Amino acid sequence: MYCQNKIVHTVQAGDSLYKLSRQYKTTVTELILGNPSVNPYNLQIGMKLTICPGDGYEAPGNPGGNPNGGNQNQGNQNEGNMSGENQTGGTQTESEIENAVLKLNEAMRLAWLDHVYWNRMYLMSVAADAADQQAVEERLMETADEITDVFARYLPVAVTRQLRNLLVEHIEIGGEIIRALKTGEMTNYDSLIKEWYANANQIATLLANQNPYFGARETRNMLLNHLDLTREEIEHQINGEYGQSIDTFRDIENQALEMADYFVRGLLAR
Repeated sequence: MYCQNKIVHTVQAGDSLYKLSRQYKTTVTELILGNPSVNPYNLQIGMKLTICPGDGYEAPGNPGGNPNGGNQNQGNQNEGNMSGENQTGGTQTESEIENAVLKLNEAMRLAWLDHVYWNRMYLMSVAADAADQQAVEERLMETADEITDVFARYLPVAVTRQLRNLLVEHIEIGGEIIRALKTGEMTNYDSLIKEWYANANQIATLLANQNPYFGARETRNMLLNHLDLTREEIEHQINGEYGQSIDTFRDIENQALEMADYFVRGLLAR
């Protein structure tokens, strides 16, 4: 997520994510997501944390203003859901907040990684005319449910069903694209590509209608970038450009993690 005025904080004795969230007018959620390689239960003195200060933060020596004069309203977007109050009106402990964020982030990351891994396995199965194509395709379809399940607690039932249907359609079209390219049916291939991108736009619109955070162009761009990379991977693999296919899949893995983290921030910001 873009932050105009990032700060690098060096962990000192007595620091905790909750304490730092108050100091920098942000949330524990944002601190965890902004530092994915840091174990929140094991902050070490001298460790570097990247922080995007929230609206109202006053840098030392700059009273009344933001660190660099910019508008910093991004850091406190999750305050409504992770500000320390639980659903029963009680106060959540720092550990409870951190656990909730970590579990959601882990579930979203695993769901999207599962999707791209099984999509690659299906691509390789089709490309090699392997006998396990149907079995792999069925397992790939399950990833639509895995992704939907992570979103489900934040969306109405009807919207959750729409999301699942669109994700299933995304997988089905992707499979047809692989098979069309494999058989050289380029007219059908071009038509399927257009249908695939239209499906991504539908997913972006569905999420935007439910959550203002997802209304930005960034949501659409995330989904379209996923398609761009997957299409590139498919073409390299079918054309026998295996090294390039592997390199592209590395990019797909990284982009899937970025996309998962983005969706988590949006769900928590609602």
